[in-house]
Amino acid sequence: MTISPRWLCAIVAFTMILTGPFASWTAGAQGLMQQAQGSLLNDRPSGSAEPTEGDAVAAGMMNVVYVPGKVILCSLGAIASFGVLVVTFGTAYRAAKSVFGEGCGGDWVLTPDHLSGRIQPRDDLDY
Repeated sequence: MTISPRWLCAIVAFTMILTGPFASWTAGAQGLMQQAQGSLLNDRPSGSAEPTEGDAVAAGMMNVVYVPGKVILCSLGAIASFGVLVVTFGTAYRAAKSVFGEGCGGDWVLTPDHLSGRIQPRDDLDY
């Protein structure tokens, strides 16, 4: 069974007409969610940047994905930077360093201090 282009256009137009009134509802709900997330994420005990127990648990759970992902990205970055050096006969060493630094630079393990904001993320390429 084939649907003619006229019917397809009519179905899409009808669907868009029906979803129009709900657009303001979703926009209002998104605003409320952003306010709620902002208040939940910014609440610190006594206004300090001391890590909480929740930060320690979250850091442990995030490291389950973060560390293997970092290993994969560093490996791919090393292979890609080697490829750039080989293709350009070593003349694009700055580009190779940037590619390598994207995956291998920065912290390799997240700590509760990172999540509490006590330690800022490193954006350096010193290795």
